Amino acid sequence: MHFSPLPKRRPAFTLVELLVVIAIIGVLVALLLPAVQAAREAARRTQCTNQLKQIVLAMHNYFDTNGRLPPGRMGCDCWTADVCGTRPDSTRPGTSGFAMILPQLEQQTLYDQFGWQLGAVEPATGCGGTADTSGWKTAAVAAAMATRPKVFVCPSDTSQSQRGGTATGSYAMVHGSVGPSRGTDQNMKHYNNGSFMYRTEIRFSDILDGLSNTMFVGEVIEAHTSQSSNRWMIAGRHVDSLRTAENPLNTKPGQGILNTATTGQENGAFASRHPQGGNFAFGDGRVQFLNQNIALATYRGLATRNGSETVQP
Repeated sequence: MHFSPLPKRRPAFTLVELLVVIAIIGVLVALLLPAVQAAREAARRTQCTNQLKQIVLAMHNYFDTNGRLPPGRMGCDCWTADVCGTRPDSTRPGTSGFAMILPQLEQQTLYDQFGWQLGAVEPATGCGGTADTSGWKTAAVAAAMATRPKVFVCPSDTSQSQRGGTATGSYAMVHGSVGPSRGTDQNMKHYNNGSFMYRTEIRFSDILDGLSNTMFVGEVIEAHTSQSSNRWMIAGRHVDSLRTAENPLNTKPGQGILNTATTGQENGAFASRHPQGGNFAFGDGRVQFLNQNIALATYRGLATRNGSETVQP
């Protein structure tokens, strides 16, 4: 009788071989992970770029309808010594110009929800004599303030979504090149050299440096002030959605030139979660990533509308 020989058993992995395989897999993961992360960040940055383009396009559409850009901040402060004095809209302080372009961003329903009788910041007595606060912040307005439209949120931004019931955002309008060093100067809010002021609506003809040389909107992150978390629909001096280029790009919270006289350590800086810089949308609609080491004079020059600087970003 003929018997077939039993097949030989393959030797099992030794412990050393298993460790080698695990080490090889670990090396491959270590090599691939940065590439995957870089690809994801590139996708996030692209989306961020597209959103900035949408915002500036909405500003252009607003201009086509109104003949002017939206103000950086609707309404004046309730100060009798303020440049705005006791103008009728002094009971609408605080509301960002971003709220004005909601219809152009396909957010008409949210725009209508605000009502616009009063501003984002509760008015104090003294606005034109007295301020009627009886209708301020209705349930509808409170819900609108808590809404966070995706177009105002960069996917790389890890900021908390709300602060005190008000939604945060990732972008701010460029107020100019002069910032916290002017402290509590009331006039600077209205007479800075950027394209977005308190109440004042700028025309394209006022932008003498040219739309392609003037930054309109840049990125911001939270914690750049002790009182602000970059709320998209509120604007103030060096806080939330109205900022300046006085401090370098990506100046850390609590550093740089500070205004500490009123609401804490405000440096008014633009900043992003992207490595080494941040995105800025210019008046002509293009978006450029600026390196955080850009010369400060160049950076400030790009923030002005009529400085006649010679700059090459």
